[in-house]
Amino acid sequence: MKKISYLFLALMLLGCENNYEDIYRFSKVISQSKDYPVYLDMSDIGNIQAKARVPQVAPFKILSNDKYYFVGEMLKGIHVYEKKAGSASYLCFIECRYIKDFEVVDNTLFCNNLVDLVVLNVTNPLQTTLLHRHVNQFNRFSSYVNYWNIPSAQGKGLIAGTSTHVLTDTVTDKKPNLDFMEFDKLYGNLTTKVIPDYWFSSHPENDKPYIGMTKVGTDEIYTYGTYNSWAICSYRSGTFSVREEEYLTSPRGKYISPYYYSGSYMKKLYFQDSLIYILGGGSTNEGYCDCFVYKDRYPFAYHLYFPDFKPVDITYMPALKEFFVLSGQSVWGALTDSDSVYMKKYMDLKIPTNATSIFRIGNNAITLGNGLNVYAATSNGLTLTKAYPEITGMCYLKTGDVLAVANTQGLFIYDTSNLENIKLNP
Repeated sequence: MKKISYLFLALMLLGCENNYEDIYRFSKVISQSKDYPVYLDMSDIGNIQAKARVPQVAPFKILSNDKYYFVGEMLKGIHVYEKKAGSASYLCFIECRYIKDFEVVDNTLFCNNLVDLVVLNVTNPLQTTLLHRHVNQFNRFSSYVNYWNIPSAQGKGLIAGTSTHVLTDTVTDKKPNLDFMEFDKLYGNLTTKVIPDYWFSSHPENDKPYIGMTKVGTDEIYTYGTYNSWAICSYRSGTFSVREEEYLTSPRGKYISPYYYSGSYMKKLYFQDSLIYILGGGSTNEGYCDCFVYKDRYPFAYHLYFPDFKPVDITYMPALKEFFVLSGQSVWGALTDSDSVYMKKYMDLKIPTNATSIFRIGNNAITLGNGLNVYAATSNGLTLTKAYPEITGMCYLKTGDVLAVANTQGLFIYDTSNLENIKLNP
C-alpha cells in the first residue's frame, strides 16, 4: 500500500513540474503593433444637390444642351446657365465634390464623383436627381498601370490611410503568436470622411484619379477601360450599360483603343472634328498627344511626342494636315506625313503665348487665355490677323457661330460669324 502511495506522489510531483515548465518557463509578455486600413466614407462626397450661386473660380469645361450651359468647376461641381435669346443667365450650382470631368447627353449629365461615375437627370437643374452611380469606374486599371489607382479594397472602398494599434499579451511555446482576433473586430472596418491632403495638389488635373470622358456620336460616353481599352457607357431607357472595347474586340469599334504608356498619365480627353484627342504627360517634362482617327473604314492614331513639355491643348487643320499645339509658352506645329501615323516634322512656330485653349474656325486657328487671338493658318505657319485682348477665358464651347467663354466673372456669349469683328451678345 505504501509503494502505491509513493508512486502516486512521485507521478503527481512530476506532473506539477511539467505544468510549471509549460506555463512559466517558456512564457513572455510582448507588445506588437498592427496597421489597419481606414476606408473613405463616401456619404458626404456622394451627396449631389443643386444650390444657389457660388463663385466661379476655376472653370475647366463648358457643355450645353438645348436649354442650358453647364460650366464645370474643378473639384467642386457644375455651374448652370439658362439660355436666353443669344445670352445666358446664371441659374444654379450642382454640387458634385471632386469632379474632374463630365459630359452631357440631352437632359442627362455623366460626371465623375471622385472615382465613381454618376448619371444625373438635369431636365430641371434646380431639382437635379441621381439616376445611377457606377462605383469605382475610374479606379479599375490593371497590369503595369495599376499605379494609376487610388488604393482600395473590393467591397470596402478607397483606403484613405492606416491606423496603428498595439496589443500587449503573453506568448508561450504553445501560443507563440499574439491573437489579434478582438482587435480585428474592433478595428477591421475603420472609416473617415476626411480625404488625405496629398491626394490633390495645386494642379488637380495632374492628380489621381487619372480620368477623362468624352461624348462620341449621339449618346455614347467614352472613358478609359481597365487595360488599353475604352469603357464605353450609355444610359438608355432607364438602364445604364458599360462595355469594354479594345483593339482586338470583334466587331472592332470605330476608334482604336488608347495605349497606356508606362510611367505616364492622362490629363485631358476630348472629341473634336471627328477626332478623339488624349493629352498626357510623364513624371518629368515630356508629354504626348494621341489623336484617334476614323477614315476610310480603318481606324488609326497619330502619336505626337514632345520631349520638353506637356501639351496644354491641340487642334487639327485638315487642309494642311497639320496639328497646332500649345506648349504653355508658344505654339508648335506637327506636320503629318500623308496617311502615315508618324509626324513628318515638329516645329516651334515662335509665337509666344500662355493661352490655355486652341481651336479651329475654318482655316483659322484661335487661341484663348488672357485674350483671344485669330491666326490665319497656311503652309508657312500662323499669321496673326486679329487680337481681342478684352476676351479672356479659361475654357470655351463653340457651337456654329456661337462662342461661349467662361472665366472667373461668369459665362459670356460671342458671335464669331465675322472673325474681324467678334461681338459680345447682349
